[in-house]
Amino acid sequence: MAKNSYIEKALHIEPWESMYQGNTSENVKPSDNSEHKEACQNSTATENSDLLGLSPEARVLGLDCTLRIDYQFTERMKLTNLSARQQETAKQELINKQLIKEVFLGKSLFIAPTEKLFLLFGMESPYKRNTWEIHSFLVLLAAKLIEANPLIKYVEREVSVGDANSTIDAVSVAKNGQRWAWEITNYCKTNISANAAKLQSKGFSQIIFLCSDYNIKQGVWTNIRNAGFDHDFLATIRCMIFSTLIRQRKQAKLQGT
Repeated sequence: MAKNSYIEKALHIEPWESMYQGNTSENVKPSDNSEHKEACQNSTATENSDLLGLSPEARVLGLDCTLRIDYQFTERMKLTNLSARQQETAKQELINKQLIKEVFLGKSLFIAPTEKLFLLFGMESPYKRNTWEIHSFLVLLAAKLIEANPLIKYVEREVSVGDANSTIDAVSVAKNGQRWAWEITNYCKTNISANAAKLQSKGFSQIIFLCSDYNIKQGVWTNIRNAGFDHDFLATIRCMIFSTLIRQRKQAKLQGT
């Protein structure tokens, strides 16, 4: 599909499938996540003043960000047919209008759509919490990256652990039945050990603290190691950085799994 034709379609906010019929890249496939498909089908965006106030390129990038949460910023050029300069300009426009935020995870740049951006395209916000924040995006991103593992059956977000007002960010269920608890950590909180303690005797094979970078990972592990947990429980706890899941997802795509 020619670039001008692509942008003309974006201007009219046509269905997702129509916008990307012309993409012939063999290495980049549209997400088949059912949540994304449902969002596309339910999208009833109208050309309101906010939407018309965006440049065509910003609309193209903005829509792509809402539908492909787990793609890095540099991966989007093959999907949007925007040049590097157009994409960078569109990104800055969306940032200035407080529709997206940049999130660096190691060396990888991700784009976090705000609730306002989803509403702009007539979509329901996928964030579970009432108040949007970077943490909400990271929980959603983590779920999608975890689901990319072919050994994982499904992932649930914001799962109750049985105590009043006590939840875990995500729970993954493997095809062999193992349940892993995931706590997403984008800064070193003072309640790290408390978050671990609430998961004792809850039937989780592993408890994983997924951290935004290496320094936070080290701080989290130091906190947990000094919390006085017994050896058996401590052996179920792991600290991981997002970059590990990003790399695993890339490998799974290359292998076609």
